[in-house]
Amino acid sequence: MKEPLARARNYVYWLISKQNRTKKEIIDKLTRKEYEKDIIAQVVKEAEENELINDKRYAFAYASDRMNFYKSGKNLIKMKLLQKGVDKELIDRALEFTFRGVDEYKQALDIAKRRARTYKRLDAKVMARRLTSYIVRRGFSFDIALRVTKTIVKEINYEE
Repeated sequence: MKEPLARARNYVYWLISKQNRTKKEIIDKLTRKEYEKDIIAQVVKEAEENELINDKRYAFAYASDRMNFYKSGKNLIKMKLLQKGVDKELIDRALEFTFRGVDEYKQALDIAKRRARTYKRLDAKVMARRLTSYIVRRGFSFDIALRVTKTIVKEINYEE
């Protein structure tokens, strides 16, 4: 039987080989496996020294992926990164870098237009309420959601 340190180290390597993770995620996983705190601290320290765990790199990559591929807004990305244990200052820097030059209104309008197609048969008020909540759930501010909803409702009314 392997010693606990080697088992913990192998477990961390296995976790990271599957996907990048934050320091907090690794600590949580090791804690759930009931490793001792000193072993967890040592393994996490080694992983950080070897650049296997890097919350800064993780935050920037996660924000970029979510913005580009999932069309998520700042609020959703920030909430998810906070849940993953990333420092607030790091999150703010990653969001500032990722969203510089990005028109959030246009991004929200794009995702809302696609969703609005499924709502066309609904009453205008129901559609507006559902569309607004959808945009907010995708991580955009309530102000942007309202502006986008008003734009789409006007477009639909003109088409009819």
